[in-house]
Amino acid sequence: LNWLFDLFDFFIFDNELLLTYALNNIVTKDLLRDALKSLYTHDPERVDDELVDSFYYPAKSGGSGAVEAIRQIYTNDAGLTPMEMHEKYDDVLDSMPLHLIWGMEDV
Repeated sequence: LNWLFDLFDFFIFDNELLLTYALNNIVTKDLLRDALKSLYTHDPERVDDELVDSFYYPAKSGGSGAVEAIRQIYTNDAGLTPMEMHEKYDDVLDSMPLHLIWGMEDV
């Protein structure tokens, strides 16, 4: 299955022209609204015009920075999970106060 992700990286996410075209010609407010609603599974009605605009306008006016942000979202390593981070840095993290708020629908 890794070969499939490698193909996506090569043909889509490493292709600045294609990503630029997609941002300029495919991404619409309605498409973005639907994508955001799919993320707000508990209450999709919380996706309002202000939230949509907060993603839409930076993507449309961000130039190559917006394209690079999209590429980075899909291709970068997500990093360590909180459990892995604690295992790696337990001596430091055990001495720091931490307040986590986790929603019932978060996984």
